[in-house]
Amino acid sequence: MDVNAQPGGYPCRVDSVQSLYGMTVEKVTSIFENATSPKASSGFLIYLNNVVYIMLLRITGFAIMLLSVFGGFVLASGKLLALWQPPEIIIIVGAATGAFIISNPASVQRMTLVHLKYVLFKNKEFDKQFFMDLLALLFRLMDQQRRKGQSAIEDDIEAPDNSELFLGYPRILSHPRLLSFITDNFRITGMGNMATHALEGLMDHEIHTLGQDLGRPAKALQAVADACPGFGIVAAVMGIVVTMSSMGGPVELIGMKVAAALVGTFLGILLCYGVVGPLASAVEHTEKNEMLAFDCIKVALVTSQSGQPAIIAVDAGRRTLYKELRPTFAELETLVQATRETT
Repeated sequence: MDVNAQPGGYPCRVDSVQSLYGMTVEKVTSIFENATSPKASSGFLIYLNNVVYIMLLRITGFAIMLLSVFGGFVLASGKLLALWQPPEIIIIVGAATGAFIISNPASVQRMTLVHLKYVLFKNKEFDKQFFMDLLALLFRLMDQQRRKGQSAIEDDIEAPDNSELFLGYPRILSHPRLLSFITDNFRITGMGNMATHALEGLMDHEIHTLGQDLGRPAKALQAVADACPGFGIVAAVMGIVVTMSSMGGPVELIGMKVAAALVGTFLGILLCYGVVGPLASAVEHTEKNEMLAFDCIKVALVTSQSGQPAIIAVDAGRRTLYKELRPTFAELETLVQATRETT
């Protein structure tokens, strides 16, 4: 993928520039040459380093947790091999997986896997650049709607997958739920003079439902985390049952079996508070960032519907974002100016 630097140092696909803005081949070539400049390369490296940095943070967190737990055990003269009890692991992990499948519909299971992918492998899915793309898209739609009328964006919102405007923002297109929210509400604003408060109330109800829907994966993971200590106790009790059948054997053998049973309790608690629980919290943060996109769209559309210019509307949407995700007004102004020059 070729990388170019938009105003503000944000990367984009060079091969989408011509289709999005109608530029000549010479102009695209010029942009690509600018992308190879030290300044643009530095911007891309900073972006890439941020992605790696966030991933390393998560890996570092798990490493600290595991080293602290198992390192402390070793310092207390414990033997790590004593903690390797495959039967206990099978009981706890298998029971937790089965309970997750039983208690959640297929849609929630798929959503959980998607959000875990965001957490573990795509940590920058809902980052500052994502919201810059969203604000740029909203501005272009509102600006064209205001200057040329609803007919100017009719084809775009009816078939966004085939729209040159939407194709310029592939990260927005990759989220069908968000894409539908944009197109549906732009379609509504073009149908008639709906009162601003009515539009806001309509979107509030939809966002409330979306929030409950998007919150299901985190709740499902948290339920599994809460159940892990219980499954650890189940594994421990079954280990004690096995131990009782060996009561007539050597004391050393009985001690080993009791220790193996206690490992079940240990693993259940560790999975709850050290693995599944933190993952559930991370998924919840991802869901909250995704919900920010819907709030941003709502505020921008309501502001536009009240008669404000497109730049004021997208700035109102910008103000709903968290500090680390919110572009400055200068960055937004630069982005808007660049968009105006190419349309």
